[in-house]
Amino acid sequence: MKFFKKHRTLTLIILIIIAILLAVFILRDTVNFDESTAIYGNRLEGIEAVEITKEQKSSIEEALKSKTKSTEVRVAGKLVNIIIDTNDDVALADAKAMGPTVLEIFTEEQKKFYDFQFLIDNSANQSQFPIIGYMQHSRDSVNWTKDREKTEG
Repeated sequence: MKFFKKHRTLTLIILIIIAILLAVFILRDTVNFDESTAIYGNRLEGIEAVEITKEQKSSIEEALKSKTKSTEVRVAGKLVNIIIDTNDDVALADAKAMGPTVLEIFTEEQKKFYDFQFLIDNSANQSQFPIIGYMQHSRDSVNWTKDREKTEG
């Protein structure tokens, strides 16, 4: 007790430093988010029940094989990106018909959980391509970008 009375200023400074450190740790825990759930939070709860399988991805490539040069399926959270590079002779209407063809491969539960985005390109027809189609999980059909007028070149 004599030590505390003799070194009152030093004791007060040490107590203030301890209080500041304690306040910093408490504030850090309330301000910082959990790093493992910071990106999606709880929005991906239940994704295990409707996970997109490798078999479905390969089925998409197989279903579009005759009309495409390449097909890629990427899943990012609740968004399924289907990137298609069509053959040069594929018309705009045929390209848009690929969307419903691909959607037939997915189950109804998957369609109600995921959003689907179609990115379709045709290097021989740059006046009408690329086109983008999107189907939100609460919708029943794909919405496409507005058709560009075909220009004479």
